[in-house]
Amino acid sequence: MSSRPALFLPLLGLVLLGSIGATVSDLNEAGKAAYSRGEFVAAELLFSQALAQAPDEPLLHYHRGVALMRLSRWREASAAFETTLRLGPSRDVATAAREGLHSLAPFLRQPPARSAAPADTVVTLRRIGGNWFAQVRLNDSKTAQFLVDTGASTCVISPDLASALDIRADRQAQPVPLQTISGLTSGRVVTIPSLRVGDAEVQEVTAVVHPVGPSMDGILGNTFLSRFTVTIDPERGLLRLSPR
Repeated sequence: MSSRPALFLPLLGLVLLGSIGATVSDLNEAGKAAYSRGEFVAAELLFSQALAQAPDEPLLHYHRGVALMRLSRWREASAAFETTLRLGPSRDVATAAREGLHSLAPFLRQPPARSAAPADTVVTLRRIGGNWFAQVRLNDSKTAQFLVDTGASTCVISPDLASALDIRADRQAQPVPLQTISGLTSGRVVTIPSLRVGDAEVQEVTAVVHPVGPSMDGILGNTFLSRFTVTIDPERGLLRLSPR
C-alpha cells in the first residue's frame, strides 16, 4: 500500500472571517505559501500558530489537516478534519473536509505505531519564577533545560544548542513567523532527530531555532507534547506524560 493517500487535497482560497485579525490571516497565507513550495513541516507549523489565535476558524483546521496528510500524520489529519466539520464550516470547506476523511480511511485501519514510551513517564520539574522547566535529552548526546509550555505550537531550540548538536536548517527554506509574548518574530524550522524527557522519547521532532530566555536552552512545545496526554502536578512539581 502506498505510504500516502492517492488524493492530495487542495488548500482553499477562501477569505477568513472578518473578525479574524491580520496576524492570523498573514499566518494562514504564509502557511499556504510554504505548502506550495513543498515545505509541509513549516506549513503545518504556521497553520498551528494561526489556530492558537483563532481556534474556532474551520478553514484553519482544514488547512492544517491537509498539511498533516502530506506529513503522513494520518490520525492527526483525521482529527483536524473532524474538528473542521464540528465547527460548522461553509459548504466548500465541509465538502473538502469530508473528502479528506474519506481518503484517510484506508490508512486509519492500519494498526497505530507503538509509542517509544509504552507506560506513563513521570519526571520532576524545576520551578523558576512562575515557570516549569524539564531536563531533556537530545540525540542521546546532550542534556538541556527546556521550558515546558503546553501553549506553544512548536518546540524551540536555542541557536547555541542547535549548533552544538549540528542541527541545521535547510538554507533554501523560508523563515517562519513566530507569535511570541513580545510580538511577531521569525525563525528557521529544523528537525531534532531524538528528544527524550525521562523515558518518553519522540523522534523527528519539529522545532524552530530562535534565541530563548535566560536559564533555558529551549522550549518544550506541542510538536513533542501533543504525542502525550500531559499532566502537571504543581504541588509536587511533577510532569506526567501518558502515551496517546
